[in-house]
Amino acid sequence: MSNDFLNTSVPLAASVINSVATSTQPDVTFNLSDEQWQHRILLIFAPSEQSPLYQKQQQAWQSRSEGMQERDLKLVEVLATGASQVNGQPMSAASADRLRDQFGVAPQDFAVILVGKDGTEKQRFSQPVDLSDIFSTIDAMPMRQQEMR
Repeated sequence: MSNDFLNTSVPLAASVINSVATSTQPDVTFNLSDEQWQHRILLIFAPSEQSPLYQKQQQAWQSRSEGMQERDLKLVEVLATGASQVNGQPMSAASADRLRDQFGVAPQDFAVILVGKDGTEKQRFSQPVDLSDIFSTIDAMPMRQQEMR
């Protein structure tokens, strides 16, 4: 066996081990009720990451993410095709399906829904929205007014 074989097989083995390790991590089970009084939830529903509306929404929000943490805002991306996520962590398909049913959003539809800390829907958009509009809505809420004091 040559040294060349040993030098190339070790990174390959590490790569295989890493891909197996990441693929076996469990998906997050997300229940809206678990977040009540802890976080505001920003739900994005889209057919897939390739959806033009989803991509436009992601571009609109890239530069504004700093205010999300300040407002206790958790981002939940619900995709009909592809990996749904909760704050960047993979979310179970069952959780995604439950959210689609709960909010009445069909798999082919795009929607952005703001859910308050009380667990109720505060605002719904069928087109991409700027985070400043979401922040304005949140900042006008009585609970947020108390938080800012």
